[in-house]
Amino acid sequence: MFTNYLRKMKTLHPFNPEKFLILVVDDMRINRQLLIEILDTAGYGTTFAISGKQALERVKVTEIDLILLDLMMPEINGIEVYKLLKEDENTAHIPVIFLTAVTETNNVLNAFEAGAVDYVTKPFRTPELLARIKIHLDLKRTKDELEKAYEQMKRIAATDELTGIANRRSIFNFGK
Repeated sequence: MFTNYLRKMKTLHPFNPEKFLILVVDDMRINRQLLIEILDTAGYGTTFAISGKQALERVKVTEIDLILLDLMMPEINGIEVYKLLKEDENTAHIPVIFLTAVTETNNVLNAFEAGAVDYVTKPFRTPELLARIKIHLDLKRTKDELEKAYEQMKRIAATDELTGIANRRSIFNFGK
């Protein structure tokens, strides 16, 4: 049973952009349109938000795989949005790549100190942006698969393979 699961893990499906939904958050319409066109052309699913508040609402109702988040926005800036995402267990796992025209070292450091997975300055090079997106989505997919495998291993370790009921080890650990 466990051997079959390991075999399945070795044959991860090839990367397919169509299986991912990316949220583009930017208060500038031209920036949103450009990013969505690039992502759509690459095969990704896209949605957008025009403000940090709208982004926070969008992630509550849509299963987002990655967020491209403008750092400088009115009302609530990208770092504040990011911190709110990380405080919520339902959105804390979503990788965020900051996009900004600001290149000052302090802004870059603030983004990484907040926990951003990456930071891209505008104007960006499309192939580089797409490569970074793919890397972070692939990392997320691998992490998700590892978490599933870990849960499967815990279940296998706690149950009898023949009967499917709790085994001796799990009974002894029940009160702990």
